[in-house]
Amino acid sequence: MKEVIVEGRSDAGLLRWFFSQVAPDADIALFAVTDRVLIDSDTITDRGHNTGPRGSVVSTAEIISGKAPRSSRVLFVADRDGDSFGLDACPELDNIVYTDFAAMELYCLSIKTIGKVLSVALRAPKHITAQSVIDAITPALVTLFRIRATLRSMPEPKKLAAKVIDQLQFNASGSDLDPEAALERSGKGYSRKDLSETLSRFEVPEDSDKRYYIRGHDIAAVFVRYVASMHPNLLREDRRHFAQPTAMEICMMSSLEIVDLEPYELFKKLKEYALTGADGASSESSKVA
Repeated sequence: MKEVIVEGRSDAGLLRWFFSQVAPDADIALFAVTDRVLIDSDTITDRGHNTGPRGSVVSTAEIISGKAPRSSRVLFVADRDGDSFGLDACPELDNIVYTDFAAMELYCLSIKTIGKVLSVALRAPKHITAQSVIDAITPALVTLFRIRATLRSMPEPKKLAAKVIDQLQFNASGSDLDPEAALERSGKGYSRKDLSETLSRFEVPEDSDKRYYIRGHDIAAVFVRYVASMHPNLLREDRRHFAQPTAMEICMMSSLEIVDLEPYELFKKLKEYALTGADGASSESSKVA
């Protein structure tokens, strides 16, 4: 039996479904890292990672690789997170693979998936297109990523104040997100000048794929704020539960389809892992033998 250890239970659920479709005969157990691994925070920070699920996954992968560098029984999966800004290391090991973009949820930020959520879950009229929604929320998502990077980089790291997203509003020209105000609200104890100068270090190239610069859990939260601002009728009656970002995130993840995932490197590697035996032979070769 093989094991795949991921950051969270939603990741485990997604990959369990993926393996059931692409390799239904493979014997693979899926675990969230907190359900499988005991690792103390000092071990994580001593290795240069932040505490939390991602740090636990990467640190454990490093430890296992050091003890059994050629083992193919356990595979770890981690988000890239702040790698695009140099804030999170992604060590190249044989037993770990990373998301193509900043996080697992970024696979949902596509015309097909957002379109399915709009049509099926929210029953939106045709004039509310997935592309228009993605275009509207992406600048705010990227700005939030830069703000979070700024707060993390301060001598005493801070977290984004909850009300920054909870009170976010959209209009026809975009959002009312003010990075300076958000930093001042979140970075208590630091001067506006220091926060502003740090923010300026985290610039996103114009021609880059913005999915490298978006926090995964922000997608559903900002999407909900956009719909609540611009099309509040879509979150009424039997659809009111989708006003909760956690429910919307589950809806988005459930709207992904195999054909949408298979072209990405992460899922190519996962499929290869599922179809390859512990001795490196393909499952078909193992059956013949």
